[in-house]
Parts: sequence; C-alpha cells; structure tokens
Amino acid sequence: MHKLYDHKELATRIKSLIRNDRLFRDIHFSRETLTKELGISPARISQIFKEELGTTFYDYVNRQRVYHARHLLRSPTHKNDTLEDIAIQSGFCNRMTMHRMYLKVYGISPGEERKNESKK
Repeated sequence: MHKLYDHKELATRIKSLIRNDRLFRDIHFSRETLTKELGISPARISQIFKEELGTTFYDYVNRQRVYHARHLLRSPTHKNDTLEDIAIQSGFCNRMTMHRMYLKVYGISPGEERKNESKK
C-alpha cells in the first residue's frame, strides 16, 4: 500500500511540474527530463502515468501543449502569430505535429479554430 501512496504523490508532483511550471512548452522536454528532476527511472514514470493518470507520458504532454495552443489561438494578443509560432510556443516541434494532435483532441484543425475565433 505504501507504494501506491508514493505513486499518487509522484503523480501530483509530475502534473504540477508539467502544467504549473509549464515544462510542456520546452520542445526538448522528455520523460528523461522528469527522470533527472525526480530521481526515478523512466519505467517508473511510465508506470505512474499509466496507473495514476490513465494515459502515457507523451499523450499527457501533448494534450497540455494542445490546451496551451488553443489558449494562444483564442487570445487577441497572439492573433498575428503564425501557426508555426503558436506550435513552437506550445512546445511542438512544428505546426504539422500541432495540427495532428489538435485534430485528435478537438476534432478541428488549429486553422479552423482561428477562423472560428475571428468570426466572433
């Protein structure tokens, strides 16, 4: 039972690091980054994501990136940023990766999101 508690505590810490500290915005952010930060193995990180968060590390990180991209796409401050700029600011390596993940999460493309937002 002690091990489950550790996993819950680590899951909370991992979520905080990724979301609150915005580590997801680093294009080079990886499971190995967390390994070094937390001093635990990559296998244990994967296990925590699977058991406590019900997803994989990369799906979780990419969802955070997509949520951030949506925020930027809807923000008047970023209305002149290119989709490539939005992708990089959100932690994606390019706009095509953002496009694919955006479709997966929201069912529309980032370009469609921007068009819909500009009509409001």
